[in-house]
Amino acid sequence: MEHAAEVLLSHAPPSYKKRLIHTLDWASKKHHYQIAPKSDWLGWVILAGRGSGKTRTGAEDCVEHCLRHRDFRYAIVAPTFADARDTCIEGESGVKAQLDDIGLQEDTDYTWNRSIGELRLSNGSLIKLFSSQKPARLRGPQHHRAWLEELAAWDDAAVGDVLETTYNNLMLGLRLGDDPRYIVTTTPKPLKLVRELVARDDVVITRGSSYDNLENLAPKYHEIIEKYSGTRIGQQEIQGILLEDVEGAFWTLRGIDDYRWRPEWGDPKLGRVYVGVDPSGGSTESAGETGIIAAGEIKGRCPCGHRPDQPHYAVIGDCSKKGTPMARARAIVVCYDVHEADKVVGERNYGGDMVEALVTEAADADRIPYENVNATRGKDIRAEPVATTYEQGRVHHVGTFPQLEDQMTTWAKDAGWSPDRLDGLVWAITKLQSKRSRRVKRSSTDGRLPDRIG
Repeated sequence: MEHAAEVLLSHAPPSYKKRLIHTLDWASKKHHYQIAPKSDWLGWVILAGRGSGKTRTGAEDCVEHCLRHRDFRYAIVAPTFADARDTCIEGESGVKAQLDDIGLQEDTDYTWNRSIGELRLSNGSLIKLFSSQKPARLRGPQHHRAWLEELAAWDDAAVGDVLETTYNNLMLGLRLGDDPRYIVTTTPKPLKLVRELVARDDVVITRGSSYDNLENLAPKYHEIIEKYSGTRIGQQEIQGILLEDVEGAFWTLRGIDDYRWRPEWGDPKLGRVYVGVDPSGGSTESAGETGIIAAGEIKGRCPCGHRPDQPHYAVIGDCSKKGTPMARARAIVVCYDVHEADKVVGERNYGGDMVEALVTEAADADRIPYENVNATRGKDIRAEPVATTYEQGRVHHVGTFPQLEDQMTTWAKDAGWSPDRLDGLVWAITKLQSKRSRRVKRSSTDGRLPDRIG
């Protein structure tokens, strides 16, 4: 093989030597998951950890096909336009780095317009950048091939392959040439779109981990990732494992995804909105996180069409915060203001009274209704009725809340850790499900003060 390479190099024209050296070098360094499958696939999905060489694989695929064919149309789609530009094109392993290594010169062999995200080669091939934040931009453009970068981080990956999403619009435009295909490079978060692609017959999966590529990374990177060994975040982000549901957890990601708010429904029309707060229980900056979750009751009939005779709820914000007590109080105030809430509902246990006082101070006026609630039952007992409402398809997440949803799908009774964001969610939904507060008339015989019901 080495002799054959030497012969090729000795006979190659000068203008092709760099390209040939680059190709041979890449072929010798590829890991098993970076080798394109030979089967007849529509999609090739690389599920791999951080630093495993996913970006290099996508960039090499893009450059190879755009140089091999004249007037080729290649789409690069990333979570944001900046991601596509800074990582896929201009990054250390991006398209420009590969073109430069081949020996092609900017403004001579290709032009790069970073403001509009277009790289055009001298053979007429065009590489165009798109963002998951603007899925409608993919309506109309046609492509021979596409690179889907960090698909699990796309804005609408949680809703799956449905109309008007980034993936759906891209697929409907992948219609040029005799063999249109796409390549996905992503960390395997268990979102609906990722799970759907893994289950498709026309998709081939290759898997890799950060450990596979350590020789090409900084020496200390091994020490960094070792800290996550044995953890769920390590399995997902380092080893590239698509995580399964946790036994005993009250929620599954599939259950959340199935009833997630759809873009075509527009903005939810809300009645009451509450901010649920789970105080961290500490008075210092090193204290744990305060869970701060905003949720509202959907007015009228929910557009999902499921159980139309029962109330539905929308989770609209996760403003959870670490930091000083005042910083956490300000985060509560911001959440209350941004989501135009009616009330803050906070757990009295673990410093709830202090939180209420700080919220009043942070708001600069006694203008935020704050209700302290007592946690007289265990977290699992409080969570059960809320989990049941989810199972009935009556709670919709408006957008994605990765850290909240991670707690929901991994926390189980006797888990050994406290789910602050989950607790904030439970307080907000529980309050929304309760009857409206009403005063009970004072008894003429016992003289007791009225109680709050609901």
